[in-house]
Amino acid sequence: MRKSILLTLNVLVLAACLPLPFIQRSSGLIAYVGTDANIYVTDQSGKNPIALTEDASIPEEQSGAFRFYQYPTWSPESNLLAFVGIRGEGGIQSVSDLYVADIDSEASERIYTSEIEHPFYLYWSPDNENLGFLSTTPSGQTFVLQSIPVQGGDRTILDTGSPYYWSWAPDGKTMIIHTGGANTTTVQHMAFLQVGSQIIEDGLEADPGAFQAPAWSPDGSQILFSRVNDENEKEVILADGSGSVDKALGTVEVSTSFAWSRDSELVAYIAGDRSLTAGSVGALHVLDLTTSEDFFQDEDVFAFFWSPNSRKLAYFKPRLSNSGAAGAASDAQQQVLLLQLHMLDVISGESRELFTFQPTNQFASILPYFDQYHQSTTIWSPDSNNLVLSFLDSENTPGIAVVAASGQLEPRLVANGYLAFWSWK
Repeated sequence: MRKSILLTLNVLVLAACLPLPFIQRSSGLIAYVGTDANIYVTDQSGKNPIALTEDASIPEEQSGAFRFYQYPTWSPESNLLAFVGIRGEGGIQSVSDLYVADIDSEASERIYTSEIEHPFYLYWSPDNENLGFLSTTPSGQTFVLQSIPVQGGDRTILDTGSPYYWSWAPDGKTMIIHTGGANTTTVQHMAFLQVGSQIIEDGLEADPGAFQAPAWSPDGSQILFSRVNDENEKEVILADGSGSVDKALGTVEVSTSFAWSRDSELVAYIAGDRSLTAGSVGALHVLDLTTSEDFFQDEDVFAFFWSPNSRKLAYFKPRLSNSGAAGAASDAQQQVLLLQLHMLDVISGESRELFTFQPTNQFASILPYFDQYHQSTTIWSPDSNNLVLSFLDSENTPGIAVVAASGQLEPRLVANGYLAFWSWK
């Protein structure tokens, strides 16, 4: 039976009183940005959170000095957590710092700092040794892709472009990159980057379609991207590891976003049917690559995340409401974004709506780019039993909730905060 509820603080507080039988390290840890702008780590119970930073400061007056932290990003081995520190004065950002925290020792080390380049997206190499990141330039006209060894060493500038998306090969030595886009004046470009003592670029001849992030399969054998074919159709393409096209998985009207299941056997993509500045909204398709069967479709999907065991797909449908989370009446100019969370069981092929909630601005801001964030972060617990969501309650207080993928338990409030991600392990 389907149910639709709007998350409220009362529901979450009530659920927080229920026992959790599986609170253990094997189910991973949650990193989140607290309401005090510091970075915290906790288990799914929310008890005894560890503060990795304690010096964030948001002054009441704009003229004062400030410091806050953002973008917590787990390493593949989940023993390290990277995040960005931002400091300045008078409302002007002046310095950005990049930190890596060792979870066992709870010690953080600053590995990069700049007064002119500001990191805003982090993506670890699969070998756990290097941190890739995008930063702005002083002109603000382009982005810089950089990589820095987490055990010490100089940063390496790999490439520039705007917008910029990339996917690591599982060996951590090669990337496939996509720059430019249909909604920009920059010409689209796809290429392989060999990352080593020298940076070698090998361009792809395909005419890119309207998409954002390419995606290397977890097993390293295949790649997803989009191209425009000879009939001027936009196709979702399955290619081998060298970029040679194997087959088209489907066509899209406007744009597309896609992601692999962790076992590399399933692909989901959105066939976007309306123009957006970023991301895609449209029909969700889920394909079994072994049988080539497009075995599930649903309409009006905005973003999705595969579970670690590849048996579930959590996906979101956007809804606009004329009332806030508290249910107060408002006019059309005060519409708020709500998200319907749906859960697909790929074994049965059945989907159910779990509930509707209002996301924090920070969580809502990553969803148009979920195809890139799907590769660098996860909202799933390692055991595939739960998700972590960032929401606003009835008083517009930001909270972090653990949600059972089964839909059989009420969501549980674990902390007050703006944005959270689960560790991979």
